[in-house]
Parts: sequence; structure tokens; C-alpha cells
Amino acid sequence: MTELILSSLILDGPRKGQVCPREEVEPLLDAETLLWAHLDADHPDADAFLDRHLPYVHDMLHEALVADDTRPRCVAVGGGALIMLRGVNLQAGALPEDMISIRLWIDARRVVTLRKRNLKTVEDLQANIRSGQGPTTPGAFIADFARLLTERMEPLLDTLEDTVAAQEQNVLDAPGPELRREIAATRRQMIILRRYIAPQRDAMRALKELNVDWLMPDDHHDLQETADRVMRHVEDLDMLRERAQVIRDELANILSDRMNRNLYTLAVLSAVFLPLGFITGLLGVNVGGIPGATASWAFAALCGVLAMIGGAILLMLWRRGWM
Repeated sequence: MTELILSSLILDGPRKGQVCPREEVEPLLDAETLLWAHLDADHPDADAFLDRHLPYVHDMLHEALVADDTRPRCVAVGGGALIMLRGVNLQAGALPEDMISIRLWIDARRVVTLRKRNLKTVEDLQANIRSGQGPTTPGAFIADFARLLTERMEPLLDTLEDTVAAQEQNVLDAPGPELRREIAATRRQMIILRRYIAPQRDAMRALKELNVDWLMPDDHHDLQETADRVMRHVEDLDMLRERAQVIRDELANILSDRMNRNLYTLAVLSAVFLPLGFITGLLGVNVGGIPGATASWAFAALCGVLAMIGGAILLMLWRRGWM
């Protein structure tokens, strides 16, 4: 089993950017030093840890921080905020649209994050803090975290746009049933992404409007920029989904036209050979009185008559514009 405290970093003061030893984490969480503690939400001691250091937070919010499934949202509680966000899954072999939940509690003195799966954004921010380029206030922390989380989404959306563009070209160049499966997989990916990014847009709006002392004007500005970017991501997803629907409809029309042409060809062939089959079937009955039954020239004459009838039918179809 993993440790409860996965990592901890000091964000301000003379030890800014340093890793906090595990034995100092709990005392510093209740001190004036701004500390970021990153926890394992699945650890059996997570609830007790939250009860000790966030006793003023309602039990329902404690449960939300360790819940199995979360929806992006932002809730102000007293002088702090409970924030649920999602990031794309960039782990090897994972589906990017399987977005990973990150749960945050932030107030003026502490930052506590909980995760159930690894998230690259956490690693990015930890690297920035250790290098001395990271945030030193709670407001700057959430502003940087939200920005990095949003930046991680952009390559995935660019890839989706390239995929849709390629599918648009394939509809013109090589339409086929396999393309229908590719379009369905792309639309499914976009639907799953939008399921989380759309509420994340609302969470970002609520976050930038928080009325707390530790959010400075610059933090509000940065959060506004991030909220606008998330809004554009949602709009891009809607546009891509509509383009994918148009591609799907166009492919269905092309395949339908192809089937109709094939059926039309069969109908024309049936119109030609149906009377010929009737004549040969009639002459093939095994009864007396069939014309030419004893003549050596009868077969050649019958083939000639059938050829003339077939040619006459084709000429009639051509003149009517059916061919």
C-alpha cells in the first residue's frame, strides 16, 4: 500500500521550494507556513487525516474529497474552497479521454490535494516549485494549477481536430464501412471529453468569482484567462462533434448512393434477362409441338432472336434515360 502523504512541498518562507519531511507535514499544516500536501485518496487513513487538519469543513465535503467518482465543481466554505477538477490521462497505454480526478482544498494557510491516479499536471507543478519558479501564495497555486491542467488538454484537442480533418478527406477519397467505425470512435471520444470539460468550465467560472482574501487581483485575472481557454475547448469540442456528425451523414449518403447504384444495375440486368429467361423457359418444357425441335438451325435462330430482343430492350432503356 502506498503512503498516505505522497509528497509535500513548502511554498513560502525561507524554505520555499523545499520538500517537507513527512514528520513535519502535520505540524506545518497547522502553522503559518504555506504547505502543499499531496495525499492518496484511497488510503484508509485519509479520512482521519482530513478530520485532524480540516475540522471546520463539513463531513459531506470530507466525503467528496475521497469519493470514488467526482464531477468538476468549486464550493466556497468559510475562508477556503473545495475544488474538483479533471485532467487528461497521459499515462502510458491509457485513453486520454479517461480523465483523472484531482480534489483540492485551499485556504490561506494550507493546500491539500488528493488523487486516486497519477496526474501529470501535479508532477509539472511540483517540478516548477522545486526549481523556484512555482507559486508562493494559495491564489497563485490554484491559478498555476488550473493553467497547467488546461494546457495539458490542448494537444489532445489538436489531435482530435487533425483526426476529424483526415476523416473529412477520407470521405472524399476512400469512403467505406471501416471509416464509419473510425468516425464513431472519434465521436465517442469527444462525447466523453465534453462530459468532464463542460462542467470544468462552470467550475472555473465559480473559481474566478470566489470572494476570499487569498485570491489577489492577478490571480483573478489568470483564472479568467484559464476559464476563457476552457470555454474555447468546449466550443471546439462542440464544433468538432458537429463536423464529425456531418462527415457521418455524408458517408452514409455516399454508401447509400453506392448501394442504390448497385441495386439499379441489378434492376436493369433483370429487365433485360427476365423476358429472355421467360422465352428459354417456355421452349425448355418437355412437351410436343415445340417449334424447331427437329431442325438443326433452330438453336442458332433462337440465339439470334434472343440477341435481338435483348438489344431492343437495352435500346429502349437507353432512350428512356434509364442507363
